[in-house]
Amino acid sequence: MVVSVQFSVYPLRDTHLSPAIEKALEILRDFKLPVEPGSMSSVTYGDSEMIFKAFQQIYDELARDAHIVIMMTLSNACPVNTRP
Repeated sequence: MVVSVQFSVYPLRDTHLSPAIEKALEILRDFKLPVEPGSMSSVTYGDSEMIFKAFQQIYDELARDAHIVIMMTLSNACPVNTRP
């Protein structure tokens, strides 16, 4: 099933937010998932199994080095751009 995800990554107690956010985007790209970064949140979409695996890896890698919060909204009803 194809799902879309709007998500935000918040590293806590960290002066620089960008490295954690960039790492999350890099992991999604490694999973070959399309990513549309935004100023406050980003969007990706794909097969639900792949999405959950990718976000499990994001959480595991980011939580290993810092306290983080990941906010996610998942939907199987929101339209997604399936064009390359």
